[in-house]
Amino acid sequence: MTDESVRHGLQDHAVPPASRAESETYVDALVGYAARIGKTLLPLLFLFSMVALVYYLFKGYLPEFHSDSAVKNLLAGEVLREGSYFPHDWNYVNGDLWVVFGQAFIIPFLPFLPNGFMLHGISGLVSALILLSSLWWASSMLITSRWIRLLVVTIFAGGVHWLMAEHLFGQVSYGNVLFLCALTLCTGWRLLEAPGPRPLLGWSAAFIGINVLTFWGNPQRAAAYDFLPMAAGVLAWLWGRSDLMMWKPGARRWAGSPALHRAVLLMGLMAIAGAIGTLLHAHAVAVVNNAEGAGSARYLSFDGFLTNLKFTVMGILGTFGALPHEGLRVMSAAGAYQAARFASLLVFLVLLPFVAAWLLRSASSSARMFAGFTFSGLLVFVFLQVTTTTPDMSGPIVSARYMVPSLVLGVVALAAYAEQRGVRRIGGFAAWGVLLMLASSLVDPANSFARIYRGLPPSPHQTQAAELERHGLSYGYATFWNANVISVISEGKVRVRPVLLEDGLPSPHRHLSSNQWFRPSAWQGKTFLMLSAEELAGLDRPRLERAVGVPVETFRIGDQEVLVFAGNIAAGLQGWDMARTRSYSLAIPLNAQSRHEIGQVVEEGGTTRLRADAGQAGYLHFGPYLFLPEGSYQLTADVQSSAQGDAGMVEVVADEGRRVLAKAAIPGGSASVVLPFANPQDTDLVEVRVFTNGNGLMELRSLQLLPEGKASLALPAPATAPASAPLPARQESAVPAG
Repeated sequence: MTDESVRHGLQDHAVPPASRAESETYVDALVGYAARIGKTLLPLLFLFSMVALVYYLFKGYLPEFHSDSAVKNLLAGEVLREGSYFPHDWNYVNGDLWVVFGQAFIIPFLPFLPNGFMLHGISGLVSALILLSSLWWASSMLITSRWIRLLVVTIFAGGVHWLMAEHLFGQVSYGNVLFLCALTLCTGWRLLEAPGPRPLLGWSAAFIGINVLTFWGNPQRAAAYDFLPMAAGVLAWLWGRSDLMMWKPGARRWAGSPALHRAVLLMGLMAIAGAIGTLLHAHAVAVVNNAEGAGSARYLSFDGFLTNLKFTVMGILGTFGALPHEGLRVMSAAGAYQAARFASLLVFLVLLPFVAAWLLRSASSSARMFAGFTFSGLLVFVFLQVTTTTPDMSGPIVSARYMVPSLVLGVVALAAYAEQRGVRRIGGFAAWGVLLMLASSLVDPANSFARIYRGLPPSPHQTQAAELERHGLSYGYATFWNANVISVISEGKVRVRPVLLEDGLPSPHRHLSSNQWFRPSAWQGKTFLMLSAEELAGLDRPRLERAVGVPVETFRIGDQEVLVFAGNIAAGLQGWDMARTRSYSLAIPLNAQSRHEIGQVVEEGGTTRLRADAGQAGYLHFGPYLFLPEGSYQLTADVQSSAQGDAGMVEVVADEGRRVLAKAAIPGGSASVVLPFANPQDTDLVEVRVFTNGNGLMELRSLQLLPEGKASLALPAPATAPASAPLPARQESAVPAG
């Protein structure tokens, strides 16, 4: 082989036998031999990876299949039931409308197949084929060898690691983000370099369509993953061109070149498509149920930056399966493999800045565009990971999911670098080492795709579904992670709806659920409540039995206790049917489960009160995270304080305090604070907070939250609550009047 052939790795180069014999060195021969073996084995590895992918989607994913993954099936069912792509009863979260997501690939099959795990697999297969095809297409922007492009596709078709497989092919939470990014990038590139008016028109239409769908689904996500990276990609495409401006002798002025006009056209079309998609999103959100999430990100302290930087690196390594398993013997085959994988991914992280700089200096405008798009996107999310509260660093490896699309494209960029640098230079040699290590992922036991030959661990949810069916149960309730998954695994034979426990009673978990599920009319007959021992400890069983009756049967399934009731418990629990919620008091009981930051629960004369001594400043009450329908309300707080002047504040808030619906000062002495207010839309996670500034003893005796003009009736359970309720942010001691 010639030196050029070696530098280009697996590329095809026609080298005459005589020339090869004259110039071939020992290293050339060795590399050429490895390349020939690679070309023989790569198609076989690709085929095996695709078989493993199909096995994973239809069987191997079962042990990891969870309620978040099952949502696409259930949403598809609701679309068919209501006859609307955006079901009126469905509760979306954070304005994420799932316009291009897995439920779209399930809906056409629902009239013919049960809504179960097989349909989830079909949806996953369609998504996987789109994803791998888009990677193949995107790689053509900067890789000339079809062999190396096939290597890139094979790496990800093989799963890489159970967590990468989960993001891309299992839940597909970031697989669809990735293929939309790749399709946006590729159609934009083809628009810029279209050879004539007709191709330009076609690629413009495709580019607009993809971006309308992307922004329609979630404008904020589209801006972060597509618009900002595309702007950087277009700038990189323009960078280095000498033909941006042209001198017009007749007009005696400079004018923009066709290349500059194309770039302006692309960004203009993307802005128009983004505006159309955003308007469609706003219209859809206005007519569906949407719960706001954690709100805007906040900056951390510098110490927080350093901590998150460590966790970000840990998250990237963990996503690629490069963190050695704790307790694994170093001097073993598995230990050696883990060490090599760990070292190769560290090399990947070190190489990425060099790869980015090298591509941005490339003579190829498409390679520069790919680099600008990929690495600007990666910088955005690394910045958010390190400096803000965006990621939940209690699980740093899972929180790295935001970077997955950019990291996958980063592997494509690394493959282009390996192609051009070959194995004679240290950078190219290192890049080839990383690619080959990733291509070996199917031998890693931590890769779920390896189950095709290693065997399948049991799925506890399959056991639960079978036992519930064996006991003749078809409808019931469980906490989120044991609910949706059973509904899908059982193909709807056992429908389990998600609930939370708040103030001792079950209440609907409405996020990514349908309100119809929690109406008494949804099911007539026996229902069950399935809880773990820890959850049962928080259940106020006497109060539940007063509301819905005594269980007619109890039994255990593994670590879950199943309480069976003669009828639908939704009929006896207030706050479940939202139509009825509008007609009765949303009174907030004070009891031992009431949330408070300071003070203590006091039982006197058969009543429960919350009391804070003088000198204690903070929240005497917060929660209970109600669902509050749109309408006008009146909050009445019976508070007694020994303070002189203002004693604190009472407020009605949502979104962990970031949305204030109403607030008023609490005067000293004994008073009932009456606070009328309007709630402009259905709002989840509503709290009533009572803050004392510590200027005197404060005692909270009762809270009543009533629709205007309604008398106080029974006390319902809150309609929903967050998975974990953090303490509210502390207020200043000087409390302004509302």
